[in-house]
Amino acid sequence: MTGFDTKRWSNLIFAGLFALALILFSRILLPFLMPVLLGGFLVVLFLPLQDLLFRTRLRAWPSLCAGLSTLAIFLLILAPLALVGWLVVREVLGMMEHGQDLLDTVDLRQLLATNLPRGLRRYVPANLEGSQTEQALVGAMASGASVLSGLLGAGTELIIDLFLMTVAMYYFFLDGRRLWAEATQLIPLDKRYIQAFAQEFTDVAHAIIYGNTITALVQGALGLVGLMLAKVPHAGVWGAAMVLVAMVPVGGTALVWGPIGVVLLLAGKVNEGVFLLAWGAFVVGSIDNVIRPKLCGSRMALHPLLVFLSMFGGLAVFGMMGLLVGPLIASLFMAMVRIYRRDFLKLQPVVLTSDSEPPSLSVPAPVVASQSVVGPTPSVVEG
Repeated sequence: MTGFDTKRWSNLIFAGLFALALILFSRILLPFLMPVLLGGFLVVLFLPLQDLLFRTRLRAWPSLCAGLSTLAIFLLILAPLALVGWLVVREVLGMMEHGQDLLDTVDLRQLLATNLPRGLRRYVPANLEGSQTEQALVGAMASGASVLSGLLGAGTELIIDLFLMTVAMYYFFLDGRRLWAEATQLIPLDKRYIQAFAQEFTDVAHAIIYGNTITALVQGALGLVGLMLAKVPHAGVWGAAMVLVAMVPVGGTALVWGPIGVVLLLAGKVNEGVFLLAWGAFVVGSIDNVIRPKLCGSRMALHPLLVFLSMFGGLAVFGMMGLLVGPLIASLFMAMVRIYRRDFLKLQPVVLTSDSEPPSLSVPAPVVASQSVVGPTPSVVEG
């Protein structure tokens, strides 16, 4: 075996081992991609705070600066979650106790038949009493226990994700710039392209965090207005709960205004319940599809339709993680399209002014063909 063959086989074996190690390493990190990615987004947003600390006397202790920046973000996220969560749990327990007393003292069928509009009373079962009522209550309690178990599991997973996110933020603050510099040296890619991808990541971080936060605040404010108009007790607490659940893609704010509307119907406040359900469905729920794509797309330089599809497509493919990964993948793809147009095709972006004619949908194939064939002819003749 010659020296050339030895080197070639050595390179092939190294490439195979490197690919195997990369696959195994990816499988190890994939379950923690969501909290690490979210931590990276938050670090990008709060880098000015880290830079501000480095301008003080604390610059001699980088670990302390990273710890203070991480603590500030952690308290900023944890304090509102803990406060609103405690208030909401207290209200939910109060509602459950009141509902149990109501079911023990009031005939369920009579209550429904009395409070529902006349056109809907015919759909209330006439034999909803005795053992059937008990079976319905047992089924409801079993469903409630299942939901409670699911919430407990989600809460445990949330605590673990917050812990991993906090650890990732600390080390990103501490060594993020150094790790990025070393990674860019290992990637055999033009530095301009790497910088473009880094800029896209920064824009996506700002768009996703700010866009989702502003959307949640708007939905919470609109939900608070509906709750106040329906004269729901402790409307401020439920409005804050809507801000939190607005981040949940499945259900969203309906997890708050839906049960409250049903409770109002059962309590005899039919007008208030119908109004709250309609307000939540047509105002609070629909505004999400209007402002979220615009807020996110304005910073990511993406079309609002592409933002909408990337968020929901990412949700369908990756689950909750897709809300972050979907727009990030779309932004990186569009960055590669812009680089390909600019550096490989040498095309300029199309800009339409107010006095420009609408673009034609027909493809001028003969013109393009004539230019491609006739173009080089003068040089050939002259040669």
